[in-house]
Amino acid sequence: MSRRLKLDVPPPPVLIEGDARVHALKAAKAEPQRAEDFVSEISRLWSRAQGAFLEIGQLLIRAKDMLPHGEYVAAVEAELPFSARTAYQLREAARWAMSGPVPMERLPGSYSTIYLLSTLEQPLLQEAEQDGLIRPELKRAELIEWRRRKGRREDGIDERRVRLDLLRKQRMRLEEEIARLEAELEHR
Repeated sequence: MSRRLKLDVPPPPVLIEGDARVHALKAAKAEPQRAEDFVSEISRLWSRAQGAFLEIGQLLIRAKDMLPHGEYVAAVEAELPFSARTAYQLREAARWAMSGPVPMERLPGSYSTIYLLSTLEQPLLQEAEQDGLIRPELKRAELIEWRRRKGRREDGIDERRVRLDLLRKQRMRLEEEIARLEAELEHR
């Protein structure tokens, strides 16, 4: 067969990137057909979503740290497609995940589950680790049920007392931040 160009035969059509046929070919090639294909694609997207949650949390932390007092709430939280509570959980989940108490590959896929893990005191986190709870497929409901069962710990410490101590520490951090901001505003 000759490789020379034949002038009496039109060249094969060239598919342009914006051509609907190109999109149809890509969709047909990428469309999962078997159960394991669906699981693989969904898992890939879920991993991407987890990374996005952590990136969003990091951006929220930076915005809160960098913007002048009051501007974060007015300009950022008020305009976001989620609530201030969700913004708080995203920030805290990202802060905790980046601090490294659990390797990233073992973190659950949901920011709300990571947030709940972040509220555990170190002894309770170690207990969760020993119970095999810290894993990517951990569901929020499973963690809540585990915490409910642990409400009265084996060492006799009431979990409510631990939570109260945590809240007192958070209040101290907030009071320190308020004092810092008030001092900054006085020096303007």
